[in-house]
Amino acid sequence: MDMNYNFQDRIDEYLLHGDTMSEEDKAQFLKEIEEDAEKKEQYEFTKNVKQAMVSRGEKQKAMTEFQKEMKSHHHRKTWLWISSIAAVLVIGFFAINPLFVENSPTDNVRGDENDVFDMTVPTDSINNDSISTDTVTLLHE
Repeated sequence: MDMNYNFQDRIDEYLLHGDTMSEEDKAQFLKEIEEDAEKKEQYEFTKNVKQAMVSRGEKQKAMTEFQKEMKSHHHRKTWLWISSIAAVLVIGFFAINPLFVENSPTDNVRGDENDVFDMTVPTDSINNDSISTDTVTLLHE
């Protein structure tokens, strides 16, 4: 058991820190797993576990990114709905408003459209007016 535990440390060192190991240590380790089937099986198992852990970590990272993106997408979708509803309300107001505005026809107004501006004031109404005669005279000049 102690020998396998020692060998597990060497496997871990090779898999995790193989780039810092000397070429002699690497060659000795690889020779040892080639000569012993049990050690080779233990090495393969450890290598597969390490790959599974790396793969799991990458999947978790990808899921975290996906969840962030979905939250952002949901936020954008909410604002799209709100702005769409606002646009429909504004367009609806300007489309429906003319239907309710009463356009009074000019045929029920007495006289012509410009009669109001061409009208002369009767002379007897000036006496009853509160404006002084001088002001009215100045206005007519």
